[in-house]
Amino acid sequence: MLRKLLIVFASGLILSIAAFALAWTFGGEKMKQEFETKGWYFDGGDDHHDQGPRKSRVFAIQSGSQLAMEVPVDLEFTRGDKAEMTVEGPASVVDRLIWANGRLSLNGSARIHRGLKVRITAPEIAGLDLDAPGDVDLHGLDQESLRINARGAIDLDASGKVARTFVTSDGAGNIDLGKVQGRDATIRINGVGDVTIGATGVVDVEINGAGNVTLVRKPETLRSRMNGIGDIDHDY
Repeated sequence: MLRKLLIVFASGLILSIAAFALAWTFGGEKMKQEFETKGWYFDGGDDHHDQGPRKSRVFAIQSGSQLAMEVPVDLEFTRGDKAEMTVEGPASVVDRLIWANGRLSLNGSARIHRGLKVRITAPEIAGLDLDAPGDVDLHGLDQESLRINARGAIDLDASGKVARTFVTSDGAGNIDLGKVQGRDATIRINGVGDVTIGATGVVDVEINGAGNVTLVRKPETLRSRMNGIGDIDHDY
């Protein structure tokens, strides 16, 4: 009986993921309404001509702080001496961006065909709260800790050195930290997603949704709790 229940649950999960993908691709009404309540309308298109002229704005940021993105972003972080964030996109959208308390949000609603281009330079950032779809690249990290909270559909790649990493994935995400040299890592998958990690000390994994964690280096200690459906792959 338990085996049959697991099969039914897994089948339902696969169908749910497929339905999510179709809704994301073709823009189902329910998903559109959900996005609109967050202040933006995102359809993933590639055309920019119907959004008018483009504009850039520069915002001051505090090095070592946690940064939150409440709008879809194409974000790139590069370690550097100067701490600042440049955002580029349709002028009609960029003009209504609000940057306050380390959080980027939108005043009102807007149609966004693809993520706003966000370029961040700083000696380090504490981490990112990603509350909307995002394509994220973090280059040359060199810091004690990093905290990633992913609540949207996130594709994230990172490289560098981070002693302690904390990842919480509540949405649908692919988070690749395999090129980050580190000691300890704490991973929580509450949604649907994959996380790749390269920590060599203590790795603590908890999967409450459906996910896969890939270890590219052998950790000294591995702690795991499976409350959903998932695997831990040892790829080293």
